[in-house]
Amino acid sequence: MEKIGIPADNCPVAPAPRVTVYTRVLHRACQVLGGVDKLARHLKVSSALVHDWLEGESAPPASIFLKAVDLILPTWGPEDEALAKAISASRPKKN
Repeated sequence: MEKIGIPADNCPVAPAPRVTVYTRVLHRACQVLGGVDKLARHLKVSSALVHDWLEGESAPPASIFLKAVDLILPTWGPEDEALAKAISASRPKKN
């Protein structure tokens, strides 16, 4: 994962025993947006709640997690769409 020049206190990292896919995705989304406050505004939740999730104190609801995933995934382009259609067309049809 590339390093972005975000100070550690702006995007806390969960202690090793509490690192999960949730904390990793939220941490990266925090870096992309530029800090906890910006991520909280984007997700429409409090900064305190984002801190809890980033530190592994609790897991975010699925809808919040998926919003964070959308922030860190590369943009879906025309090539991706063509590949998805090709794969779909090659699958056997269900009866």
